[in-house]
Amino acid sequence: MSRTLTELATASIQSLLDRLAAPATPPAEYKHIMYQLGFEHGKALRDKLEGKSVGIACTVEDADFLVQGIIEGLRGSVSSISVACFWNKRFPGDETRNIPDTAPIQRKYSEPTIKSVDSLIVAKSIISGACVVKTNLTHLIRESNPSMIYVVAPVMFTDAKSNLEKEFASDITRRFAYYYFARDDQKSADNNVIPGIGGNVYQRLGFEDQDDKNHYTPELVINRRRDLSSGKSTPLSHA
Repeated sequence: MSRTLTELATASIQSLLDRLAAPATPPAEYKHIMYQLGFEHGKALRDKLEGKSVGIACTVEDADFLVQGIIEGLRGSVSSISVACFWNKRFPGDETRNIPDTAPIQRKYSEPTIKSVDSLIVAKSIISGACVVKTNLTHLIRESNPSMIYVVAPVMFTDAKSNLEKEFASDITRRFAYYYFARDDQKSADNNVIPGIGGNVYQRLGFEDQDDKNHYTPELVINRRRDLSSGKSTPLSHA
C-alpha cells in the first residue's frame, strides 16, 4: 500500500487526510473535516477561477460538507457560482463479463445558470472507479460548454484518471484539470480505496447506505432552491 501526496497537500492537509481515514473519527467530525478539505480546494482554485462564472457539480452526500467548503473557499474570487446536485444509485458491474459499474441519476437539482458557466468543477469526496463522475459530467456537458473542467477530490485512486478519460472524446478531456491531495493505489476486499477516506463515505457521514443518503436533501440545495423560488440571489450566486 502506498499513498502519493501532491504539491497541494500541506502538513495541515495531510493531518486532515489522516483524521479522515481514521476509523474512530465520528460522523460529526468527519463532516467538518470534509468541509475543511473543500475549503482548501476552493482556496487552491481561486487564482485559476478569478472573475469567472463557475458551476459546481456534486453528489448529494458531498453537498453540505465538501462542496460547501469549496464555495466558501472561492468566496470573493469568482463572479458567480451555480450548483448542480445529483442523487445517484450505484450498481456494481461484473469484471468477469466485462460489465462496468453504473450510477444512474435518480434525481437532480440543477440551477439554470449552470448551462452557461465559464468553468465547471466536478467535486467528489473520493474518485475511485469514476463511474459517478462520468455519469454526472456526461449529463452536464450535453447542456453546457465550459472552457475548463476541474475534477476535484481530496483523494483519487491511481486508475481513476484513465478510467474517466477513456469515456470522453479528446475535445472534452483536453479541458480536464485535476485537483486532489492524495493518490492511493490499493483497494480492500470490499472495494474501498486504502487508506482513501476511511471506508464507505455514506456510512462515515452517518447514513445507513446509499438508499438512505438518496432520501436526504442537503441544506445547500434547500437554501438555494428557496432563494431561487423567491427571486433572491442564491447564497454566493455572486461570490
